[in-house]
Amino acid sequence: MTVGCLVALTPALPAGSVTGRDELDTLLARYDTETDGPVRDGLSARIDTIAHQKYAAVSRLYWYVDLESAKAAARAQRRPILHLRMLGSLEDDLSCANSRLFRATLYANQDLSGFLRERFVLYWSSERAVPRVTIDYGDGRTLERTTAGNSAHYVLDEHGKVLDVLPGLYTAAAFRQELERSLTLAAQVRDTSDSDRARLVAEYHRQRVADAERDWERVASMPGMAGVRERWTQSRPETTLSAAQRATVSKAAVEVKDLRVVAKEFAPEVLPEDQMETWSAAGRLLYGAATPVLDGTSRALVVRLHNAGPPELRATDEGLRAVITRLEQTIVGDTALNQLRLRPQISREIIRRGGRIDFPSLNAWVYATVFRTPREDAWLGLLPRDVFTGLPGDGVVVRGAR
Repeated sequence: MTVGCLVALTPALPAGSVTGRDELDTLLARYDTETDGPVRDGLSARIDTIAHQKYAAVSRLYWYVDLESAKAAARAQRRPILHLRMLGSLEDDLSCANSRLFRATLYANQDLSGFLRERFVLYWSSERAVPRVTIDYGDGRTLERTTAGNSAHYVLDEHGKVLDVLPGLYTAAAFRQELERSLTLAAQVRDTSDSDRARLVAEYHRQRVADAERDWERVASMPGMAGVRERWTQSRPETTLSAAQRATVSKAAVEVKDLRVVAKEFAPEVLPEDQMETWSAAGRLLYGAATPVLDGTSRALVVRLHNAGPPELRATDEGLRAVITRLEQTIVGDTALNQLRLRPQISREIIRRGGRIDFPSLNAWVYATVFRTPREDAWLGLLPRDVFTGLPGDGVVVRGAR
């Protein structure tokens, strides 16, 4: 078993990137007329390269990977920027768990995809490489996964200043609803003075905190919610990696089982099934999450990815229904957790700063305090030196070191 940090970023197209957007549209038009086969597969790969996103033939989204080009496009179109901050690369299958779920359940959603294309300039950047876990069975079979990575969407104005932050995974409907609120804020602060902008941003986040307090009151009487707020806000003796893995339901569901194989002593307890059901019920109550959560396009991509392995691993119809039911449940639960716990935490920090915030310092705070993966911890909690592993140097290998 090995754990490595790898990231590959496709070079950006020249600044201005209208060419990239136009080429993407041309390729998508050709893709739509092709039948399944090598030519269509080749077009799909080229589309991913131009769009800077894996499975872009499904999402139809164009992402900038250069901030200055994104800001120039945002100013020209008078649109805010939706900035995805993630671990790894959006063009790589093995990006962090959250970003993989974004591609399959958010960006693939046809209603949301159209909304993002029409209202935002899209840009992504990498916080750091994502740790990869490889389990080699010694007979030609391997499992490749990732661990320890959270993602957030930052709403920036056309000058790159932070307006809002949506941490973690949301249902497509709730994600759009919150982004529509941020669009209102973007319109309010456009062409205002720095002092007016700071005041409006702070007021916006005071309202978000007030909304969260009202939502807590709405769910407080639900079965299973008694004492939940206190349990989630109190400190607990756990490793930073455990805290990071517990930050979101969906990421925990994907990564914790792998972590228990690779480093059992660091793995947190996942949410019990009854708590997951409770948070999912809270999400349905608060945000009207419809059933099904996935639209036809995102569901088809989920099925395609789930069944992409060897034929003997392909799920039955009953198995697929169980996978999708659980996925939808965790997405709705994540939406509630993000809105009630993580986002108010970020809003309070923005208020504390008086609405005068810059991306680098706020992002560093989010990853250190909210996601519990501070940049200064180069090992992302996977190498606590107070535990004896029985391995020379705790199994650390640095390529190229003498």
